[in-house]
Amino acid sequence: MGDEKNEKKFKEGIAFGLWAGWLFGFAGLHRLYLGKWGTGFLWLFTWGLLGIGQLVDLITLRRQVDEANLLEEARAMRSASGQHQPSPEQLILRAAMKEGGKLTVTQAAMITGWSFQEAEGYLRELVKSGYVDVGNEPESGVVVYYFPELRSGRPLGDGGQLGGESV
Repeated sequence: MGDEKNEKKFKEGIAFGLWAGWLFGFAGLHRLYLGKWGTGFLWLFTWGLLGIGQLVDLITLRRQVDEANLLEEARAMRSASGQHQPSPEQLILRAAMKEGGKLTVTQAAMITGWSFQEAEGYLRELVKSGYVDVGNEPESGVVVYYFPELRSGRPLGDGGQLGGESV
């Protein structure tokens, strides 16, 4: 008795099975399955970037499947006629929840399908409104937007500073 709403288009098992096609000279099949046509063909013709890209994909494949399913869900919501379309804030919140309460502009753009400028604009608006904190990743310096109420493992109201603006 599976709930149809919980059915995902892309399955991890299939993606890993297609990844294993590399062992038989067919690198990138998993990327083609996930709709990443450009890099799928690049992997296919370069034997997974000489195996390096293929090995990186082995580590990140679960996340790639999750992101492909989120994108598919967003596309389905946009194309459904007469149904409620999620607001930009709702799409960002879903992405932030998926990422454990912190989000970069790149992640927001990738998950929502927006341009970098659109994603950054929506994130900045949330910072201005006081719902989101902004800081930098200590090692890389990448700008990270923190959603305190969605952060996993952090109790609400702990008063912790995030290294940037605080709410």
